Amino acid sequence: MLVPTKGRSAVKGSSTRTPRSNDSSVAHVVEHLRNGIITGRYRRDSKILPKQIAERCGTSFIPVREALRILEAEGFILFRHNRGAWVTPVSLADLEDLYDVRIAMEVDAVAKSKPFSDEALQDLQTLIEKMSGAYADKDASRVVKLNRDFHFRIYGNCGSERRIRIIRQLWMHAERYQQLSLEVRHDAADDEHRAIVSALSSRDHELAAEALRTHLVTTVSLLKADWQRVEPSTGLN
Repeated sequence: MLVPTKGRSAVKGSSTRTPRSNDSSVAHVVEHLRNGIITGRYRRDSKILPKQIAERCGTSFIPVREALRILEAEGFILFRHNRGAWVTPVSLADLEDLYDVRIAMEVDAVAKSKPFSDEALQDLQTLIEKMSGAYADKDASRVVKLNRDFHFRIYGNCGSERRIRIIRQLWMHAERYQQLSLEVRHDAADDEHRAIVSALSSRDHELAAEALRTHLVTTVSLLKADWQRVEPSTGLN
């Protein structure tokens, strides 16, 4: 059962300090924090300690401060008055809003995509098989990566670089919820992925778009159902 625990500790586990040059230090801190937030290493609604981050990344305080401002603009960090920087919380409202935008953008990308070659379709089938294996091995990070590869192999055929950039930005935030969805999905969404590929194989891209819509809506529904089940004990809204 999904229990999104509201932790106050900023990080789980230990980390090895990695020195960086001045030129790359801000980018390194941004990547470190963003990946840590997406994977849950830095827990939702937990305080970020700049000195601790500087030590972990092998930088001074200034690159950390700049990185936090970048992540604030991206929506991963928020500043609370006189309380410092905090990891943006996840919520049902944000889940619904994020997936509403994703569905609109991604469904349209599939509907407008160019025909797929036999080789491309086989690559998609292979990714589904690999996802199923990773899910059986309980390798969550690999499932998430393969799922991303599967979807972007499809979206990349829409012919719009601007649309792809926007979808990538949405996915950075969506991966926080995808991590949670692995706890409520028991099939790695194989059948839904296969339905998308089957429609693409028949060159019915409107049908493929609707199969994708069903896939994304199902993920939201499963998360909402489990979240609401634990809400009385967690105080989530």
